[in-house]
Amino acid sequence: MTDPRDGGFPVWQPGEHSPPPPHGAFGPAAYPFGPAPYAQPPWQPPLPPARKRRRGLAAVLIVVGVLTVGVAVLWVRYPTLLGGTVLNRDAVERDVAAQFREREGVAVRLGCPTRMTLTTGAAYSCTGTTDKGETVRLRITITDAQKATYTWSEP
Repeated sequence: MTDPRDGGFPVWQPGEHSPPPPHGAFGPAAYPFGPAPYAQPPWQPPLPPARKRRRGLAAVLIVVGVLTVGVAVLWVRYPTLLGGTVLNRDAVERDVAAQFREREGVAVRLGCPTRMTLTTGAAYSCTGTTDKGETVRLRITITDAQKATYTWSEP
């Protein structure tokens, strides 16, 4: 029942189940466009922590590995590219084999180290086989690094 003296608000009558809200109390907000702007969203359980991805670390390791292999290949294929002057292995093998044939009277096939850095006093070991099937070991010693001169001898 409403009382016109209360401005049309319902008045509680004995025997009703629950009393009406007191005068001036607010009921649920009735906004036409969704919940009240001050209303809190319904509670949701927290999300599990985000899983860290290690793709960046794996990519960096792969790039470092590829670069390392690339530098190693360049160092073996082009020893002077990364610094230091070296003897030309093919020229040393050819020239020493020719001198050996003149001195010993027998041809030899030599194999010398790939990287023979020009440092005065440095020594390198070359091995080979003569036409008679004998194994030969020769020592190449750098005598002058500036002029790229060397001597060879049998140890």
